[in-house]
Amino acid sequence: MSWKDFKISYSRINAYSFCPQKYKLIYIDNLYVPLNADITFGHIIHNSLESYHSQDKQTFEELIDVYIQNWKKDGFESPQQNFEYYERGKQILHNYFGSFKETESEILYTEKSFETNIGKYKFVGIIDRIDKHPDGTYEIIDYKTHSKIWEQEKVDKDIQLTFYVYACRNVLSINPNKVSVYFLSKNKKVYTQRTKEDIETALELSLDIAEKITNEDFTPLLEKCGQCDFKNKCAYSPDKLAK
Repeated sequence: MSWKDFKISYSRINAYSFCPQKYKLIYIDNLYVPLNADITFGHIIHNSLESYHSQDKQTFEELIDVYIQNWKKDGFESPQQNFEYYERGKQILHNYFGSFKETESEILYTEKSFETNIGKYKFVGIIDRIDKHPDGTYEIIDYKTHSKIWEQEKVDKDIQLTFYVYACRNVLSINPNKVSVYFLSKNKKVYTQRTKEDIETALELSLDIAEKITNEDFTPLLEKCGQCDFKNKCAYSPDKLAK
């Protein structure tokens, strides 16, 4: 694989870090993680908020209209599950709207795509939201739709947020003063910061993984098989070999 044709992203780094064979199955063999309720629901909420803010809509009724327009039934196991997630989404958006209307921040970007360089490799990604506060400071906001709030340590170590800070500084000429993960199910933000050392560590990791991918090093991590979405499809999986 030529490095000139290769673009790296957080998703690719995450897949390879979990297991190089998982990366190969997704990005080279073109297998995909089967849709489930959580994946579909996450996409719906993200798309609804992006549509709502990009169209400069103002009311809660408009937010629900956008939500209905973005609703999809793919991935839900039953009509009952579909209904439960739909109602959960309405409650999430109700709480979100209440909090959002109380803020004075300006939303500069939603679902902001970027492309930058890490070493000789192109690096691409999408930032959920970037706000500018009345005092002139900036905030990166990453939406999460799962029901559990991460511990502070996990937020502090999340490499995706590190890449977002790097991209803001190097592509958008924005120095984010705040970095937050917005756990929409609980309507709560957890804040974090990134140091120069954090960014350097993330860049070194991405370069190392990019080199391994372009050198076609897909050595499986067999201890991960039990947690893998492809354990029934991967040639190295004990579940696959047992059949």
